[in-house]
Amino acid sequence: MPHLQQLITGPIIVYGGDMFSASNRHSLMLPHRFHHNSKLILILLYLPVCGDERFLMEEMTELPNITNLGLIVLACGHSFGAGSFHVLKMSSGITELALQLDTRSDCKAFAACQSGCICDEPSNWETEDLVLPCLKVLAINDLRGTERELALVKRLFKWATMLERVAVIFHDSVDESNCEELRRLLLSFSRPAICMKFSHGECLSFD
Repeated sequence: MPHLQQLITGPIIVYGGDMFSASNRHSLMLPHRFHHNSKLILILLYLPVCGDERFLMEEMTELPNITNLGLIVLACGHSFGAGSFHVLKMSSGITELALQLDTRSDCKAFAACQSGCICDEPSNWETEDLVLPCLKVLAINDLRGTERELALVKRLFKWATMLERVAVIFHDSVDESNCEELRRLLLSFSRPAICMKFSHGECLSFD
């Protein structure tokens, strides 16, 4: 299939046991067969924590040669910085990144994230240097402004040294006063050369 331009994987389980490790390998089997498709959409899924999980993302050792990455984060209240960082450090050639965030902590099927949860490991993503020298366009959809979301977004501004355009769509649960506060905070992360656009309660497309 020499003209294939876009692939979307099955969910990648970020923390889990051997059974989920095998599931991840199946999800990534197809992308590994296409090394030069321009767009890849990955789904990072955080399942309920039972106490015997390990960080499975380290088993993902390479990604296709892509220019456009869509990252769908289904975190359900868990920290997602380490998983996202692991994907991004293998994607240094991307020019566009679209983040779809579902990070709410009110998922009824999921137990609340507790202090000392495995999702805080590994923590090196917060201090390890990363450069995304080709990234020029960043789109963030459904930003709620949680501490964990903002920690990743702030790092993205630092990593993307050539960033030109950023579009942020706030989740429809964020009221106007909080939107304004978040706008000011995000602008403080930015640089004068970056064009920032904000909107509220809409949807971004990965197309």
